[in-house]
Amino acid sequence: MSMVNANNPSHYKLIVIGLFVTLFGIYIKEIILHSLFIDLLGWALTFLGALISIKGVLRILK
Repeated sequence: MSMVNANNPSHYKLIVIGLFVTLFGIYIKEIILHSLFIDLLGWALTFLGALISIKGVLRILK
């Protein structure tokens, strides 16, 4: 196995972007006035951000 793949900064950038998307989804759910649409949007962003971060971790492990 080569450690070059694990040291690639693009993987870590992807994880950070996923974290920001997740935090934005949580912010929308908790801070902005609650409605069905806003809650669904917040949940969708939370799960999307988590999937982006998991994708970055899996790229490191590859």
